[in-house]
Amino acid sequence: LQTDTDVVVLTTGVLVLITMLPMIPQSGKQYLHDFFGIFGRLSAWCLQNPGHVADIYLVHLHASIYALFHRLYGMYPCNFVSFLRSHYSMKENLETFEEVVKPMMEHVRIHPELVTGSKDHELDPRR
Repeated sequence: LQTDTDVVVLTTGVLVLITMLPMIPQSGKQYLHDFFGIFGRLSAWCLQNPGHVADIYLVHLHASIYALFHRLYGMYPCNFVSFLRSHYSMKENLETFEEVVKPMMEHVRIHPELVTGSKDHELDPRR
């Protein structure tokens, strides 16, 4: 997911990741920044379409990225919002934010952990 360019492999990989994350919440936390990086890469990839793939494949990829957004926001809201802030505050990522990520954010409610939790508490094994 970090380097592949085959849209079918990417879509399938994201769907597998989404399925596996709830099963490995503590084991997966060491790869959290990788998961966030995958989200950022695929969001940009979906917008730029460097492989010039057919629109039907892009629709499926976009749907899987949207599902990944929901999974990461639901499980790790403080860390994910922190990633979104730092990653999309860079000028080169602004268009991706406006076109892909911002519409996703407009369809979620504020997560309670953003008010009552912290990045460290979120990764605590006792949680």
